[in-house]
Amino acid sequence: MPALCEPEKKAIHLEDLVLESATGESVPVYVPNRGSGRAGRHMWVPSADCKRWRELIGEKESLPGAPVQEENDEITFAEQKIDRTCRAGEEGWFVSDARPIRDLGQPTGGFTLPRMPTQRSRNPMLITAIERTAASAALGCPPWELGPCAECGQLMRRYGRDAAMFCRACRAVLNGR
Repeated sequence: MPALCEPEKKAIHLEDLVLESATGESVPVYVPNRGSGRAGRHMWVPSADCKRWRELIGEKESLPGAPVQEENDEITFAEQKIDRTCRAGEEGWFVSDARPIRDLGQPTGGFTLPRMPTQRSRNPMLITAIERTAASAALGCPPWELGPCAECGQLMRRYGRDAAMFCRACRAVLNGR
């Protein structure tokens, strides 16, 4: 219930909150739960309200400590101009910084693609109600479980229990049979 002596404050939009947090007008606050010391609420509040809250609970604001610099931690600068032209989708190698280029055949914790896969067109598939009913009768499933194959786009049983993402023909090709 809002206090009757305080005027109601307007809601803050996310964009404004980001800006205010960057300028220091809004700060994060943690309010512990009364029953359990481990639970609580995290929220963003105006800095003036945060100072008032700290005065009310008697908490003194601690100054943040300086980050500890490790022995091997060095700041370097390459002193080279950065190539700012976008070459997305172009074939070939383009280097914009001095770091060594990783070989595409070299694995890095997973699956590395040799090149960017070609993008299929995302034209929506238009199916009439009669076609959907006929396909559901042929496949033996309700009409709402029909959908396109992820590879070829053929209408198949795509949703529901024991449904697949690929049709039988595409699964056979993908499994190498």
